[in-house]
Formats: sequence, structure tokens, C-alpha cells
Amino acid sequence: MRKEMKSGIVKTMSSALLYGFTPSICALTYAMGNNHTSMTFFRNFFAVPVLLGLVAWKKISLRIDFGTFLKIFLVANLGAFITTLLLYSSYSYISVGMATTIHFLYPLLVVIFSFCFYGDKITRRKWRSIGLAGIGIICFLLNSRMGETKGVMLAFGSSITFALYMMLLDKLKLSELDGSKLMFYASLITAAEMYLLNFKTHALIFKQSWEALGLMLLVSFLASVVANLFLKEGVRILGSTMASFVSLLEPISSILFGVLLLNETVSGIQIAGCIAIIMSIMNLIGFSKRVSA
Repeated sequence: MRKEMKSGIVKTMSSALLYGFTPSICALTYAMGNNHTSMTFFRNFFAVPVLLGLVAWKKISLRIDFGTFLKIFLVANLGAFITTLLLYSSYSYISVGMATTIHFLYPLLVVIFSFCFYGDKITRRKWRSIGLAGIGIICFLLNSRMGETKGVMLAFGSSITFALYMMLLDKLKLSELDGSKLMFYASLITAAEMYLLNFKTHALIFKQSWEALGLMLLVSFLASVVANLFLKEGVRILGSTMASFVSLLEPISSILFGVLLLNETVSGIQIAGCIAIIMSIMNLIGFSKRVSA
């Protein structure tokens, strides 16, 4: 396997681990009086100065043409804005684990959307990976209670918008832009939209405890900065389909952190689901290894 391919896999896996760590932190802030709207705003707002500092440190110009800005505006709304808002909203109705599992239907949707919109071929190996991933997700779903329909629909909506985000990040060639520059604009656009939306909804909670603000700052750094940058590089190197399947490690990492941090138990069917997802990922990695050899 080429060195760059290995780098793409490691970065995508790292982003999945970080994304899997943050949902539980979000849930903790809700218990402190936070809500999904404020979480979405502060996650992006806190990331803006950090990403701007990275751009300045790398001495990269922030200048972009209007066409590129429109592309960034589209993917920012799909990924950082709508997806985050839908997923965080679902936590109020169903468990974090259930929401995360439903959200991770998106790798399957990336394959379907790429086929429908761009004519990408679905090989037998991809079908096998889809089947294995589907079995893994079903195992996770069987381990949880469905909860309220509204929460399920919100989580499923987040899987649709994130699948479109992953596909367009690749197809619109935005993954070729510098990551800190791309994520700076995405976070800035999302934070600005959330602030403007607040004039009508009055949903943002600015007066919060230092502990809640600190936890949101941690989520912002881990998810909106580090994980986003790793995932963007993963998409650039691996393409949207393979990167989305490698990202299936996220629900596994959510289970792992639940055991380590919250003393949660793991059932046999969850272990079976983890095995199916790992086999799905290894199936695609094995294919890419032979192609690149």
C-alpha cells in the first residue's frame, strides 16, 4: 500500500475516533442547560480564531473566487450547519448511541448518491462492504430502543446531509483546498448563520457556566478543527466512498469511550456489529491496496 494511502487511512481513522468521543461531551452540556442550537453555534464560533491562526501561521491567503465561495457555502451548510444541527437535535429525543448509529447510514448513502448523481460504478466489492456495514448498523440498532420517531427522523436527516457533504467535498474538488482555509470559511459561515437565525428563534444561550463553555471549547477543537481537518485530508487521499466507510469506526469508538469513561456495558450483538463494520472497512482497504500496488 502506498505511503499516501496509509496516511489517508490513519487520518480518517483518527477523525472517527475524535468524532466518536465528542457526542457524550455534548450530552453533558445539555444537562448543564445547554441546547443543540447553542452547541452548533459555539462549536463553530470557537473554531474560527483557531483556524484563522493556522491560516496565518502557514502564510496562506484567504482570497477565493466567487465560484469557490459558493461551493464552500453549499458544503458548509450541508456539513457544519444542517448536519450538526439535525444530529445534535436528535440527542434530545433518542440516546446518543442510537442517534450516532442512525447517522452512520451515510457511508451507504454516499455510494448510492455517487451512483445516482455522478454515475460512479458500484462494484461487487463495494456491495459486499455495503452489506457488511448494513449488518453492523442493524446489530447496533437491535441493541437499542427506537425512542421517539422525531429523534429517529432527525438523525436520519443528518445522515442524508452528511452523505451529500462527503460526496460534494470530493466531487467539487474542495478537498484540494488547504484544510484550515476551507474549514475557516465553513465554520465562519455556520457561526454567522446561527447568529442571524437567533434573531428569529432566540434559541442561543450565551450566559452559561464556565464548565459548559469549557466543554464546548473542547468539542470545538476536537471536532471542528482537528477531526474536520483529518477527515478533509482523508477524503482528498481516499475519495469520498472509502473515507466514509473508514469513518464507520466512529460508532465503534463511541462504544469504546462509553465503556472507558461512562462504565457502560457492551453486549454480544454490539461486538458482532463492530466485527461486521471492521470487516466492511478491511474489505475496501484490501481492494485499494491491490489497486495501488
